[in-house]
Amino acid sequence: MTFSIITITYNSVSCVKETIASVLSQSCPDLEYILVDGGSTDGTVEIISGFAAGDPRVRWISERDAGISDAFNKGIALAGGDLIGIINSDDAYLPETLRLVAESAAVHPECDVFHGDMVRLDRTGQELFVLKPLDVEASVWREMPVNHPATFVRRRAYGKVGGFDVALRYAMDYDLVLRLHKAGCRFCYIDRPLAAMRYGGASDASYVRGLREVFAVSVREGYPRQRALFWFLVKGFTRTAKNLLRSLGLYRLIRLHPRFR
Repeated sequence: MTFSIITITYNSVSCVKETIASVLSQSCPDLEYILVDGGSTDGTVEIISGFAAGDPRVRWISERDAGISDAFNKGIALAGGDLIGIINSDDAYLPETLRLVAESAAVHPECDVFHGDMVRLDRTGQELFVLKPLDVEASVWREMPVNHPATFVRRRAYGKVGGFDVALRYAMDYDLVLRLHKAGCRFCYIDRPLAAMRYGGASDASYVRGLREVFAVSVREGYPRQRALFWFLVKGFTRTAKNLLRSLGLYRLIRLHPRFR
């Protein structure tokens, strides 16, 4: 089982070392690591090139792009592995993640998407809780059911549905997962934390815009508009409430929800 792991970066000097180290320390001999930089000017490129000089598994490019989706698609176009994972430059894989995914992929050759739990961190790197995914079949039409950093997709599935929609700025991962589901791709849940993600990314900072894109994508793909509007309002309320609890440091209350522990 060969892996292609993709990280996109732009002026990520403060965190990219941790991300790169979490990938290269995996116990997986058949690995290529592709870094797609958007033309950083803060020292990110020097860090990437330093890792590449010492490890032949690392490939990288640095050039202007048309946004996150475009950078993702550049990485996918370069990928040659059987399984493709995307880990952003302020996130990290947990130890033995690729081994766990490879074992699941060997046992379930019929599946196209492998995903697991995700550790949520604050901006200092302190663990807050573990986020479990939702049931894909039950929830994919109304929200992102899987944890994107803890998700791996077979290259054959990208060949079936295409890459990321460059018109989307926040919900491009949701759009891809919905299209994979519609195409009949099978999902396999791995009951282990696979990745850690810090608060403060684009989706955290602009969650209302992200919800609007989820609404637009679901309607475009065939979900009834009234149902999509209902879930837009529900998710807007619950996300606002969670952000309020988080701002007050009330993580004990957040953990009462079954998705958090």
